[in-house]
Amino acid sequence: MTQAFDSTEYTIRPCEAPEEFGACVALQKQVFGYAEGEAYPQRLFVNLTHIGGHVLGAFASTGELVGFVASMPAWRDDRRYYHSLSLGVLPGHENRGLGRELKMAQRRTALAAGIDCIEWTYDPLRAKNAFLNIERLGAIARRYLPNYYGRVESRLQQGLPSDRLMAEWRLRSTRVRQAFAGGSPRRSTTKVAATVAIPSDFATLADKDLAAARARQSQVREQLQECFARGLAITGVTRDGSTYSYLLDEWDYKGPQKSQRRSMTAAATVARHSRL
Repeated sequence: MTQAFDSTEYTIRPCEAPEEFGACVALQKQVFGYAEGEAYPQRLFVNLTHIGGHVLGAFASTGELVGFVASMPAWRDDRRYYHSLSLGVLPGHENRGLGRELKMAQRRTALAAGIDCIEWTYDPLRAKNAFLNIERLGAIARRYLPNYYGRVESRLQQGLPSDRLMAEWRLRSTRVRQAFAGGSPRRSTTKVAATVAIPSDFATLADKDLAAARARQSQVREQLQECFARGLAITGVTRDGSTYSYLLDEWDYKGPQKSQRRSMTAAATVARHSRL
């Protein structure tokens, strides 16, 4: 069970010193098990702080960096937003509200910069992360990105295609305010248009039977793509025993989804230049 965030035990603030950015690189490898070359490099984090992005760190009372979230500035058509690159919390500091607190700090930073939307990708089959994104933060998802990053060498990817959902976080929305108040962001009076079940512990399934995990991934991919093609969006996540379920509703918001390739190209350009 997740504990309430303890502000006497942790401090959340922008990373500033080179060694703090270096700690963000090391943390990625510890949390995600990235192979050499897969983690975002220190130069990228340094540059983010100079081009309108940010790197926010969670520091223990000892001064150790135990979590971080990083965002880069992005645009689609004439709309500015943040693309959140990574969120991670070290083992031993999980389930203490740090992930949510880092995202709340990210929201405050965005609103102070005049930005009201943050997007990020996440693995559709990681139930705990899905619950945080949709229920605890109030994001929605309506875009499925098959094998988005290509082959990823990491402990968490487990040799499977890097399928991702794109989370959309409308920072001033009623959903977000309800989630932050401790309620459900989804309207309880709305009849669910569709549900898609996912395992509560996909990592264990993949460890035991990779073929079964691959089949389950394909099944969820097909179901969600069909739902999104109907104009539905993920608005809730529920748990029943060993199964989590995405709740999908009709979504009439016609926000900017065009020119996705343009924003993706901008992200790739920054990442490429960070290695120069």
